[in-house]
Amino acid sequence: MIVTTPSARSYSRLALSIGTVLAALFAVAIATIASAWIESMMQMPGTALDGAPSPEFSLRDHRGARFALSDTRGKPTIVTFLYANCPDVCRLTAAGLRQTLDLLGDQADDVAIVAVSTDPNGDSPAATRQFLSRQGLSDRMRYLVGTYDELAPVWQAYHIYAGDRRDGLEAHTDAIYVLDRDGGQRAFLRSDFDPDELASALRKLLG
Repeated sequence: MIVTTPSARSYSRLALSIGTVLAALFAVAIATIASAWIESMMQMPGTALDGAPSPEFSLRDHRGARFALSDTRGKPTIVTFLYANCPDVCRLTAAGLRQTLDLLGDQADDVAIVAVSTDPNGDSPAATRQFLSRQGLSDRMRYLVGTYDELAPVWQAYHIYAGDRRDGLEAHTDAIYVLDRDGGQRAFLRSDFDPDELASALRKLLG
């Protein structure tokens, strides 16, 4: 009886074939992930951003508790900039965010909404609590306050013009950032955003 064994060349061809298949599968997996990422970026409302890490900051909220942006990791997060006595844009922003949360239903508990004051003189804890109560956001938004020196670095990091609040100016940049679960910036909106579109985008980030 003659027994034959695979040659080294056969083993080499087999290894090459397996390697080719694995490389192809890896390429398909990467392409699928990239496609899903591009699709999710394209489906963001407003101006899509590249997912760069959102600048970290730490301030006190309207209840006096210390809050850091990193506390929201694991949740899609909205970061906006308001002042309690604003007669128009801030109210429009708050109303749109409240409507967005209403549209999310039970999923709203898995989304964080953070407002950073642009008025260190006027936004006392009492004024911010009253603003949140009027807007129906008392237990749904963290309104962060501080002194000019505490708030100004946050404005700068997020490209927010807030005037020099030491001179009483009220104009500020109309800005809303949408962050993913890892704190990456995914979209930039203005106060005229569509709550339905934002709620849809947040559901995708939650999923």
